[in-house]
Amino acid sequence: MALASRLPVEILVADSRQLYRGMDIGTAKPTASARAVVPHHLIDLVEPDQRFTVADWVRRARVLVPEIAARGRIPMLVGGTGLYLAAFVEGHDYVTRGADEQARARLAAELEADGLEPLVERLAHIAPDVAEGIDRRNPRRVVRALERAEAGDELPRREAYRGRVTLLGLERPRDVLYRRINERAEWLFANGLLDEVRALMQAGYGPELRPMGGHGYSEAMRHLAGEGTLEQAIEVTARRTRQYAKRQLTWFRRQAPVAWVEAGDRPADEPSIVQRALELLEPGITPNRLP
Repeated sequence: MALASRLPVEILVADSRQLYRGMDIGTAKPTASARAVVPHHLIDLVEPDQRFTVADWVRRARVLVPEIAARGRIPMLVGGTGLYLAAFVEGHDYVTRGADEQARARLAAELEADGLEPLVERLAHIAPDVAEGIDRRNPRRVVRALERAEAGDELPRREAYRGRVTLLGLERPRDVLYRRINERAEWLFANGLLDEVRALMQAGYGPELRPMGGHGYSEAMRHLAGEGTLEQAIEVTARRTRQYAKRQLTWFRRQAPVAWVEAGDRPADEPSIVQRALELLEPGITPNRLP
C-alpha cells in the first residue's frame, strides 16, 4: 500500500485463502478502505466449498496483468502463496490425473537405488519437450513427470511469464518474525475470528474442506466444538504459522532470485524501507518523489 501511494499500482492478491468468500479475518484480507484506495484483484472469487486450483489462479492472473499494463499501471502480485507466484513467473506443469501410487513408489525406489540421472535420461527419451521444460535437478518434479510420461498422459510444457519481473521480499530476524506471529495469533482470536468461523460453520462449511484447514480456522473450529481451550487454540495457531513461515522462507530462497529488503522490527511502510524497495524495482519505473 505504501508503494501504491508512490507508483500507479494495481494489486493482484497471490493468496490461496483470500480468494474464498467469508474468510476475511483469519486470512488478513485487505480491508474495504484499502481496496477503495488501490484496486485489488483475485479476492472473493469462490465459496469455501468450491474447487479452485493454481491453474485457475494463473489463468486469471495472466489475463489481468496485460489489462492492468494497458491502463498504464503496474501489476503487483502480493502474497505468500509461493506456488501461485512460482507458477505465474516460471510456469507450471499442471497435473491432469490422479497419482499412480504404485508407479510413483517404483520410481522412488529407482531414484534411491540409482540416483536422479537415469530417470532424467529416461524422461528425455520419452518426453524430450517436458524434460527440457522442467527443473531436472528437482527429484520430485522428475519423478512426477516420468510417472505421467510412462502412463501416456498429456504433459503440457511449462510456460514462463515473458515480461519483466522484480521479486521483492521483506526480511526480518527470526525472533522478530516469530514474536509478530505470536502477537497476530492472539489478535485474531480477540478480533472476531471465532465469530467468523462460527458463521462459516453455520453456513455448512466443515472441517473436511481444505480452506477450513487454514491456520486459525481449524483451531477455532475445534475450540468451538469444545475440543480445547482458547489458550490452546491460540498457541497451536501460532505454532503452525511459525512452521509455515519457516517453509515459506525456504521456498522463496530456493525458487527464484528475490531482492530482500531488511525490515528489522520496523513497520513495512517505514519510509526507508519503501525507498529501498523502490530502488530495487525495474529501472524503467519512475516513482513519485518520496517525502
